[in-house]
Amino acid sequence: MSPFGWLDSVVLGVYFVGVLAVGLWFGRGERGTHDYFLGARRQHWLAVGMSIIATEVSALTFISVPADSFRSDWNYLQMYAGSFLGRMLIVLFLLPAFYGASVTTVYEYLGRRFGPWTRLTGSLMFFASRIIGSGIRLLAASIAISAIFGWSLVWVLVGSAGIAVVYTTYGGIKAIIWTDALQALVFIGAGLAAIAFLLYATPGSFVDNISAAYQAGKLDTFTWDLNPNNERTFWVLMIHATVMNMAALGTDQDLTQRMLTCPDLRRGQRSLIFNAFAGLPVVCLFLLIGSLMFVYFSAVPMRPLSDEVSASGDRIFPYLIAHHVPANYGLKGLLIAGVFAAAMSSLDSALGAMSSTAVTDFYKPWMRARRADEARSDDYYLLIARLFSLLFAAILVAVALAFAKHDELLWEVFRWVGLIFGAMLGVFVLGVATKNRGDDRLNALAMVTSVAFLVVLKYVQESTGHVYIAWPWWVVIGTAWTFVVGVCLPTRASQNSRARE
Repeated sequence: MSPFGWLDSVVLGVYFVGVLAVGLWFGRGERGTHDYFLGARRQHWLAVGMSIIATEVSALTFISVPADSFRSDWNYLQMYAGSFLGRMLIVLFLLPAFYGASVTTVYEYLGRRFGPWTRLTGSLMFFASRIIGSGIRLLAASIAISAIFGWSLVWVLVGSAGIAVVYTTYGGIKAIIWTDALQALVFIGAGLAAIAFLLYATPGSFVDNISAAYQAGKLDTFTWDLNPNNERTFWVLMIHATVMNMAALGTDQDLTQRMLTCPDLRRGQRSLIFNAFAGLPVVCLFLLIGSLMFVYFSAVPMRPLSDEVSASGDRIFPYLIAHHVPANYGLKGLLIAGVFAAAMSSLDSALGAMSSTAVTDFYKPWMRARRADEARSDDYYLLIARLFSLLFAAILVAVALAFAKHDELLWEVFRWVGLIFGAMLGVFVLGVATKNRGDDRLNALAMVTSVAFLVVLKYVQESTGHVYIAWPWWVVIGTAWTFVVGVCLPTRASQNSRARE
């Protein structure tokens, strides 16, 4: 690693102090779980939109998207059309249902629409998808920090989780929203700085460098192929991205919770519409970094890539930061701050969402069942929520270590969460699109069998190779399975005649 100068240390130190200060300031004055989980529904739609960008971008975008375009091209951008469409469907259909039910978690909506079994199953599937997804995102950032400084991966994971836990457990969703908004600005600024450095350090003009990337095929975006099992073709990825984004932003408490902190439906919708338009330039920014890195390493082979870096493409951007970015100009410090910002903006929101779901959908109903709820104050549940945040931080570190040997982490997340998200989206669509279909216990059965089928399919494909359905279809199959089964199975008329908690 090239030296880490005092100015880099100052930049990195200012980042950490700024994040903690913003988190503690905006998270002050918590008056109970309504504040802690929903920010008293007084949060500004623009801050909410920025915080969604920060969580969605994550370390996977900061580290793995440049790595993907360095290895191949801009094929990943094909999913943006579906991403935009999925957000618009949430704005039109899911958000009105959630605001109309005035819920703290989206799984409360399932309980009122269907009953406790559907609510419980949806919550458990959220935990599974979020623990896997956030664990891999934490791993991506920690690999980068470990590669840059040569530190132990375990201690980097623990340290990153520890910093996020401080302001998350203190300030809840308000601290998460405002620190995420700040961190979005930090990693976008770091991305712009990386592009400026690559253009400056690579011989030739801007036009020459872009032309070199184009000639090498690094700017290719669209793949046109009618083969439904081509996981890189446009129409397959567009369908996948539409369904996946509806599931990720419409049924995952981690992201939906942010929209529910706005004062009303109109401003909640505005936050997601802003996010839909702002996401495109952010993704293009990090794809361009990967293309320019390819040109840079082709033109400036001063230090050949090691076998480890060549074998693991996710390490290429950290390698550039560690060995090629000059020290003591503040640039190295800014880029490392960007890595931390991308990591913590995903981690903190996951901790907040899982703690709110654990308390609202599990702990409180359990206490009511034991007839102990009346004896507990709201401050008691606030303490329990903070303890859950600590527990989930430890679990995410363990999951990150379990995936430490995997490569191409960006696509790995899509594969794993695609097994679960379809079941979740299918039951939400059933609730919104129909008025009297769906049985509480049978919904749970439909969701569980959907996931079980996809897990078996994944295992058979990987172990035998006799059957193959491309992974972008998994979330589509899961959604269709759950919805169709819910529509076709008999419905108990009594359960739809009244709201359920």
